[in-house]
Amino acid sequence: MSERESGYLRGFLAGAFLGGIVGALTALLLAPKSGRELRADIRRRSEELYTKARAFFEQATEDVADELNSAREQARVLVQTAREQAAAIIKDAERTLQEARSRAAAAVERVREASRAGAEAFRSELRQSSSPEGE
Repeated sequence: MSERESGYLRGFLAGAFLGGIVGALTALLLAPKSGRELRADIRRRSEELYTKARAFFEQATEDVADELNSAREQARVLVQTAREQAAAIIKDAERTLQEARSRAAAAVERVREASRAGAEAFRSELRQSSSPEGE
């Protein structure tokens, strides 16, 4: 839950709580009772509302904490998965690079051998053409 959404939720909950208190007090004040009965009712209803509001806020706090822990665990799993995938990609890239190096080295060696063979053939041809027997 984002900070913005959390702020909206807090505002809503505070408004609901205050609205409940105002509504309860209005109902008590409009009821035809003696002063002593009215004060006792107000005190009793205030205690009830306080108890309910406290329980509601405690539950909301627990719910937010649970959601936060769940989000943290999901983030941890995602980070771990990303690390594992990155390690696999790096390993694959290293293997591919090593294969390319091996192929390049083999190709260079073939070119060297072909070059040596060509040079040897050229020298042999020169010897044959410069020797008196080749004439």
